[in-house]
Order: sequence, then C-alpha cells, then structure tokens
Amino acid sequence: MCRDEGVRFLFKALDAAPTVTTLTLEGNEIGYKAAKCLSKSLQENHTLTALHLPNNEIGNYAAWCISLALETNSTLTVLDLS
Repeated sequence: MCRDEGVRFLFKALDAAPTVTTLTLEGNEIGYKAAKCLSKSLQENHTLTALHLPNNEIGNYAAWCISLALETNSTLTVLDLS
C-alpha cells in the first residue's frame, strides 16, 4: 500500500519516465495530499493515457485537484475514480 507519501514519490518518478502510459493504483488510501502531487504531474505529463485509482480515499477536494490538471492535459483518456 502506497498511501499519500508513497504516491507523491511515485508521481515525481513518473515525470522522469515518459514511456509509462497506464498506471493502476487500486486500494492505496490515496487522499488529498497525493492528489495535489498527481494534479501537478498530470499537468506536465503528456504520455499517460490511462489512470486507474479505484478504492482510494479520493474525496471532493482531491477530485477537484485532479480536474484542474485535466484542463491542460489532453492525453489522459481514461480516469477511473470508482
């Protein structure tokens, strides 16, 4: 389980891995802290096409952070927040 801190490190590393196109982080207790980092990463990442985050702690604020990134990211076509 990654939780917020682990996910923040993961998304920083993702910025240096431009070949990753799909990422699944199911059931990792991802909350608003990680969502801020995720949002920043998605604004700069133009290779990730699918992001699966089911069974996490994505609340309204975290979803809002992610939605801000989607305003500038045109490559992400699949986002699973179930």
